[in-house]
Amino acid sequence: TSTTDKKWLMPLLGVDMVLNYQEKDWWEDEQLLSCGPFDLIVDLAVGREAWVKAKQSKMLSRCGKFLAFAADDPLLEIHSLCQMLKAIGPMQWRTLWTRLCPFTPKYTWNSDGLEIRREELAEVARLVDDGMKIVLDPVSPLPFSEEGAKRGFHLMKKRHAHGKVVVLIED
Repeated sequence: TSTTDKKWLMPLLGVDMVLNYQEKDWWEDEQLLSCGPFDLIVDLAVGREAWVKAKQSKMLSRCGKFLAFAADDPLLEIHSLCQMLKAIGPMQWRTLWTRLCPFTPKYTWNSDGLEIRREELAEVARLVDDGMKIVLDPVSPLPFSEEGAKRGFHLMKKRHAHGKVVVLIED
């Protein structure tokens, strides 16, 4: 899903079909529903609501997988163990619960999405060498300053970035 102002970005990403989430929810789109159920749904932005809607609309096959990179709350503020458990506990519980239920799609929360592995970096470098396009947000690169970092975090927090947000450390 995307918005109309991001439609220019979709062909660069190899997208087959674009749904404007401000006009229609993906779980109510007849064209998309006619293509399902799907074996995999990847959530990069919504969180718990996307999982609930995927199950309710039967968009996932019985053996399907729902891979969530988004937390239930897009802004996690953790200052204590209690806050941490409250923030990540439901997603971890959902992962465990769906593993124990044989007739429900499996939920996985990718909590180490930012962990960098040497072999993954090598693969990304190979893809870039082979011509993979990396789409940067039009404001990128931002200056390496307090204001630049704040602006970058603000874009990500509000989910208004139209590509990767980059802070330039040095020229």
